Amino acid sequence: MLAETQAKKYLMDVVESSPPLLMLMRAMKRLTPFSLPYLAKFAPDAKEEAGENTVYWATDRESYMGFAYNKNKLSAATVPKNYDGLLNPALKGRMAFVTTDTGSRTIGAMVRIKGEEFIKKLRGQDLTMHSVSAQALNDMIVSGEVEASPTIFRNHALVAAAKGAPVAWVPMDIVPASAGSAGLSSQAPHRHAAVLFLDFLFAPEGQKILENYDYGSAVKEYGFKRWYIEKGMSIEQLEREGDRWEKLLNDLARK
Repeated sequence: MLAETQAKKYLMDVVESSPPLLMLMRAMKRLTPFSLPYLAKFAPDAKEEAGENTVYWATDRESYMGFAYNKNKLSAATVPKNYDGLLNPALKGRMAFVTTDTGSRTIGAMVRIKGEEFIKKLRGQDLTMHSVSAQALNDMIVSGEVEASPTIFRNHALVAAAKGAPVAWVPMDIVPASAGSAGLSSQAPHRHAAVLFLDFLFAPEGQKILENYDYGSAVKEYGFKRWYIEKGMSIEQLEREGDRWEKLLNDLARK
């Protein structure tokens, strides 16, 4: 994108990425608002309004962070139903956390609901910290190397469970949504084709294709409360909050 802008040679019609990149593109005036009939069904938090029934971008696919566990290791009675349940003494020494962005965003959700004091209490649960991806940690839960973690994506657990793995996933008080969102380039060389593609992407047919790959859809209800992490924040605010969550994550790792 930056190379395109500097060279003034525009090749991109549609961009599909995480909201932080789209926020940057909007600031650079590289996005143009668009309107599609299907977007009326999307929750307000799943789209970035641009006024006059148009949006800068909308969420086309979602992954949800929550608590996953090995069913052969953890009894049903021990499985937490909310963040307070993570403090159950029966879970002490049995949970793991990823130290990646997924981990810090999970911290952000906990702080949003329970405050920073909750993180101090969670330290007493003797979590193990892993510098791996959430997918890799899910694989460790499947193998039994790790018993449970509140930093696992729903789609990773569902795919493994569908193959017979002894893993299950449950939501917490809120579920951070890692959103893939799509917008229209302000310099799109094939604007009409780009709008047609976006229309397909957000239509039921396009959403169904993404659901077949175990992504969530912004127009579906799954029985839990989503939290769209970037919603309502500026780039600067998001960076500050991200730094705060990362510091709390690092504190969580200290014994």
